[in-house]
Amino acid sequence: MTDWRLRESTQGKLALYKGDELVADQVMPVLAFPFSAPDESISIVDEYSKELAWLDRLDQLDASSQAVVKNYLAVREFRPTVSRITSVSTYSTPSIWTLETDKGPCKFELPTDESIRRLGGSRLVLTHANGMQFIIEDMFALDARSRQILARFMA
Repeated sequence: MTDWRLRESTQGKLALYKGDELVADQVMPVLAFPFSAPDESISIVDEYSKELAWLDRLDQLDASSQAVVKNYLAVREFRPTVSRITSVSTYSTPSIWTLETDKGPCKFELPTDESIRRLGGSRLVLTHANGMQFIIEDMFALDARSRQILARFMA
């Protein structure tokens, strides 16, 4: 365990402490590998993106700091999981996709074909024009229509 601690500051931001000493009052944790290792390789950066601390694993922090980081990342790394692709507006890009996700139905704009990325195996990430990401855990587990839509964009 390290002596780094993270606490919520009075302004609602995250503050970084080393022991009892305040290092910075506006920091954010950044995952080096958010898809493949979400509890490992975490950089703590200030508001100018300067790295202040590096954690090999989240469990290097005390329980309270771990909870603060997990809560922060739950918002920052919000990525709904796609269960079905209901429709697309066109088979060229940009296109509007209608999805069913674990967070409910939604629409998003796929700006380019490159906005569909393989994560390894049958996992995919779809990136909305505004940067929000949607995860497909197993493209082969989707229904036939969803797989057909994906195939047209990934060909």
